[in-house]
Amino acid sequence: MESSKDMVICLLVMIAVIWACGVGWHLDQEVRMRRQQKPHADAQYWDLVLVVVLALSMLVSQFLFLSLFAPVARAMIPKQPRWSETVWGVKQMRCSAAIFKCSYYATMTIWCFTIVRNESWLPSVLGGSGSTRSCWTDGFPFQQNPPELRRFYLTAIGYHFSELAMALLESPKPDFWEMMLHHALACSLTSYSYVLSYVRLGSLVLLLHGATDVFVYASKALVDTKWRWVLALSYKGLVVTYGYFRIFVFPIYIMRSAFIESLQEIEWQRLIGWNYLNFALCCLLTLHVYWFGLVLKIGLLYGRTGQMRDLQSNLSAIELEKLKKRA
Repeated sequence: MESSKDMVICLLVMIAVIWACGVGWHLDQEVRMRRQQKPHADAQYWDLVLVVVLALSMLVSQFLFLSLFAPVARAMIPKQPRWSETVWGVKQMRCSAAIFKCSYYATMTIWCFTIVRNESWLPSVLGGSGSTRSCWTDGFPFQQNPPELRRFYLTAIGYHFSELAMALLESPKPDFWEMMLHHALACSLTSYSYVLSYVRLGSLVLLLHGATDVFVYASKALVDTKWRWVLALSYKGLVVTYGYFRIFVFPIYIMRSAFIESLQEIEWQRLIGWNYLNFALCCLLTLHVYWFGLVLKIGLLYGRTGQMRDLQSNLSAIELEKLKKRA
């Protein structure tokens, strides 16, 4: 069953990468055409240099944080008799990484909401008073957006590329292909949406994902600690935010806007990369449903055994044996 799941996800990764490369191949012509109409209105290629710098900075920052936070993680996670030193060390590193990511998503979610809270494209389901239809109006693709949105977006692109690099540098985990699919989609969607002026819709996607990921990584950080009541609160927040943002808001509002409202407002020929955009959003929804099933399974497991486990990236005995041999 697991091998079949991995084969399907691996196939989706290959499709996503090949398709994304195809979209990128035709991207330059569209950018040149837009620049002829409005030379300073579109994203500049020099922005890619800033993305590389941000990605490297995020990568270095995460490695530094893992080293500096290690003593705190060691204090947070008491050693269990059944754990070897290697297993305990892996759990500490996982806790440190989760704290870093939780802090990042909390900062980015607050930053994003501050930027878009009064904008016309933020719907009421995300705390605004606008409509997702405004993602495709106001002279698309030459829309007037807050300058701060550009800085936020480039930071998000840099972070997702750093996450892809981190996943490739780390030892493979049971959820390797799931995360590779997620990283491939995240990197391509954020990059192309920035270049192709889909940043309004993209800001909504980043906002609802970030709000959920705060609880995702808070729960991952707390799963091996003794702070059970804090973990219980975090888990409840995870279930509520995941169900609301990713299972309800994402398909009903975001995907509907990308698939239907976009075509109602704009001619299909002008929506460059529209097919890939919707394919990628469908893949994300599939991952959301699968991961939400794991989240609920964790709750059921806790109800039966009183033990909370991270089922998505749980270390198998085989992997731990490999880690022991390397240690």
